Amino acid sequence: MVQVSIILPVRNEENLILPAIERLRESNSLLPTEIIVVDGGSSDRTVELAEEYADQVIRSPKGCRSFQMHLGAQQSKGAILVFLHVDSRLPRHWQDILTRSLMESPKPPAALSFRIRFDSERFLFKLIAGLANFRCKFTKIPQGDQGLIVPRENYFSCGGFPDIPLMEEYLFLPQLRRLGKIEIVQEPTVTSARKYEAKGPIKNALKNSLLVLLFYLGVSPITLAEWY
Repeated sequence: MVQVSIILPVRNEENLILPAIERLRESNSLLPTEIIVVDGGSSDRTVELAEEYADQVIRSPKGCRSFQMHLGAQQSKGAILVFLHVDSRLPRHWQDILTRSLMESPKPPAALSFRIRFDSERFLFKLIAGLANFRCKFTKIPQGDQGLIVPRENYFSCGGFPDIPLMEEYLFLPQLRRLGKIEIVQEPTVTSARKYEAKGPIKNALKNSLLVLLFYLGVSPITLAEWY
C-alpha cells in the first residue's frame, strides 16, 4: 500500500504542534502515514513535544522554510509527499481526495492543492481568502497555506523546493507544472488568521500581493525576504 509522508516545517510552535499532529492522526485512516516535523531552531518546547508524538523529528541547520521542507522530503519514506503549515488544517477527507486524484485517476495531475479559507467568520477574511483563491486561479501557483500534495517521483524530478528565504513556490511549482497540471481542490484548507490579526489584515494582504508582483518584476527572493 502507498505510504504518505506529511512534512511540517516549524519554529517556536509549542501551542500548535500537538493539535496539528492529533488532527492529522485522526484523518489518517485510509493510507499508512508518517508525520515528519522539521524544526528550524525553536527556543520553546516545540521539539520536545514533537519528539513524543511525531514519527520523525528533524533538526534543520537552517530556519528557512523551503530548506526545512526539502530536508524533510529527503528523509521521508512516502511515495506521496504532503507539505503543510502547522497552522493549516487539511479537509477531513483529504486522503480520499488524494486517492481519487493521484492513484485512481487515469490521468492524474502532477500535484494537488486546495482552496484557502481562514478560521475567522469576519467578512474581511472571507474577502482576503476569495482574492487569494482568485490569484491562485490566475497564477496557477498555490500558496504554502493551501497545502501541497505531490508524488515523490514528481517532487525530486523537478529538483524540489529551492534553498531560498521566500517565494519558493514561485520557482518550484512552474517546474512541477511541466509534468502536468496542479489540481486545486474545491474543498479548502482552513488556515489560521493569526498572522493577519497580528500585523493587520489589510496591511498583510497588500504586502503579500506586492511581494508577488515584485517577484514577477524581477526582484530577487533574497531582497524580498529582507523587505518581508
